[in-house]
Amino acid sequence: MEEASPSPNNPIEVYLASRRRVIVALVVLVSVLGLGAFGYWYLAWLQMPGLWSFADCVYFTAITITTVGFEETLELDLVPGSRTWTLALLVFGISANLYVVSSITSFFVESDFGNVRRYRRLRRRMDEILDHYIVCGVGSTGIHVVGELRAMGEKLVCIDQDEAHLHELEREGVLTLHGDATDDEILTKAGLSRARGIVATMDDDKTNMFVVVTARQSNPNLRIVTKAVSPSAVAKLKRAGADAVVSPASIGGMRLASEMLRPQVVRFLDEMLRDKEANLRIEEAQVGPSGDLVGKSLREAGLRERCGVLVIAVRSPEGKADYVPSGDLVLEPGTWLIGIGGPEDIRRLRRAVGDRRG
Repeated sequence: MEEASPSPNNPIEVYLASRRRVIVALVVLVSVLGLGAFGYWYLAWLQMPGLWSFADCVYFTAITITTVGFEETLELDLVPGSRTWTLALLVFGISANLYVVSSITSFFVESDFGNVRRYRRLRRRMDEILDHYIVCGVGSTGIHVVGELRAMGEKLVCIDQDEAHLHELEREGVLTLHGDATDDEILTKAGLSRARGIVATMDDDKTNMFVVVTARQSNPNLRIVTKAVSPSAVAKLKRAGADAVVSPASIGGMRLASEMLRPQVVRFLDEMLRDKEANLRIEEAQVGPSGDLVGKSLREAGLRERCGVLVIAVRSPEGKADYVPSGDLVLEPGTWLIGIGGPEDIRRLRRAVGDRRG
């Protein structure tokens, strides 16, 4: 089977391929040197055992194949066939020398040692990463998922079969894996067992379903969100184990209708998401059993003053939603708070209420 060529976007693959060529070239050169020395020694042994020592044969072979030719330490006239052997050795020896020189030159020219070190650091980060998100497919949909996760300061690993999609992310320091997200080995390398969640954004429902099933079997506690290309696939993907399924066609239709009916609301949300200085998001935090604010009311908690977050909705542990919560609402373990704030504000809120993500 033909060996796959190294990826031009992966310096480690280029470096390893160049190093393999150098090793093979050196093995060839040593083999020619050993075979040439043995040939001289054997021809001399046939004529007169002990006539030439093996060390002298190695030295003569070395100066022959390198075309240095200081002085003939072996008297070739004494051994029939030795000159013919020398001619053959010159042909193979010079070829081996050229192969070694070209391989070493290629090694230093093609190997970007700075990028190799950077890639090794990224791979070490990949082995150590914990509580991260995995994005499978960084095409037209996935790249926006990556952008939002990065904007919120989350750790992530991106998987895609198209190296062009990964190249720019690699340059920006994002952990990436080139391969098929349906491959168990690729998901394992991405740290699936240590991940907090996985997003499948491929353009094929069957592929997304395979990722969902594999992820759910490998990590039952993982939060799985997937894209549904066909509206009919939504129910199937949920049955397969997805916690949430997003249909871009449905979301797009709702957005078009919202632009028509409530343009100021849409404009407000867009500006909130795009404002680099404000960097506001509508986020969530769950009250944990060890939170400092358990048992306190929203008014007593003073989340606006304490954390800089405006709470706009609350969902009780039983699942009942209160979209306009009063200040008398008591915070219980398991309560979800929905609020508006910046990334650091949200982190302060989560720490304050005992959310494990804080």
